[in-house]
Amino acid sequence: MALRLIILFFISSIFAFCNGQDQKVSENSNRQTVSIGNSVSEIGKNILCIFQDHNNNLWFASDGDGLFKYDGKTILQITDKQGLCGNLARLIQQASDGNLFISTGNGVCIFDGKQFSTLKPVSNNFNTTNLSNIILLSGNYYQDKLLYKFQLPQTSKLTKSYSQAPYAIYCSFKDSKGNVWFGTESRGVCKYDGKTFTWLDDEELGLAVRCIFEDKSGNIWIGNNGNGLFRYDGKRLTNFTKEHKLENPAFQKTLKGKEGTLARVWTITSDKQGNMWIGTIDAGLWKYDGTTLTNYTTKDGLQSNSITAVFYDNKDTLWIGADNGITIYDGKTFKPLNSRK
Repeated sequence: MALRLIILFFISSIFAFCNGQDQKVSENSNRQTVSIGNSVSEIGKNILCIFQDHNNNLWFASDGDGLFKYDGKTILQITDKQGLCGNLARLIQQASDGNLFISTGNGVCIFDGKQFSTLKPVSNNFNTTNLSNIILLSGNYYQDKLLYKFQLPQTSKLTKSYSQAPYAIYCSFKDSKGNVWFGTESRGVCKYDGKTFTWLDDEELGLAVRCIFEDKSGNIWIGNNGNGLFRYDGKRLTNFTKEHKLENPAFQKTLKGKEGTLARVWTITSDKQGNMWIGTIDAGLWKYDGTTLTNYTTKDGLQSNSITAVFYDNKDTLWIGADNGITIYDGKTFKPLNSRK
């Protein structure tokens, strides 16, 4: 029952997924873009996604405060007052033409550099065979100017359910070979290669899958809420957390996090050296260099130990989003964004 309650809590937080307006016009290549939003002094809390666009602007999706755009100098906050379709923003993607797609609790909208437009999904199974131009938006995908809302085939061997939507998609990922992967609420992970759906439905994957990532060697990494971090090499699935004795077996009964564990993995990225950075919701940030695991917490300068997003930008800076704001890491020290010079 306790586990059911925690899963339902996170489902509600994810799927629940002007005056003073400052507008500036700038030229980039042959495209005119308009910056809209209210100038603010800092990026808000509860950051769910960090993204860098083609013009090197950083975007931050928040749980309740809309979007924040940062160009290195100015922070703009963008909400439903400027046309965003929902202030619970959880995912940002960009098409080759520069349009931004934002997945929110009220649906998906597109930003063309001037204004937002809400997209109406077409109900459909995920049956496309052309994965080259697909834009994944968790439970939706955009292709050929249409947004599709789809359901995965309900063929996982897992049967335990913690809600009425066990096949709900919590995350999606496209790997270097063009395959797409989907993490579900309690049915494991589904891979689609354009023809065949294949399930990774080991019993330990039957908790909410929060992130999927590919390392430089082509291994697929999967993080879930309770059983930790998994590595899949194409043949074998390994519980990396158990392998390193970093479990928190009491969590499923007590719902309490534990420092020094790697049981509740929310987000993964890598830097140019190939180091993986793994954010947990209750035990800070972990770095894995292929051999050694290092844990960083508020004692090292993080804003919070509840990490919800990590992103490595093209200037070699690691951005860490949490429930208490943004921390940046320049390779030497962690510090809040507002202290950056």
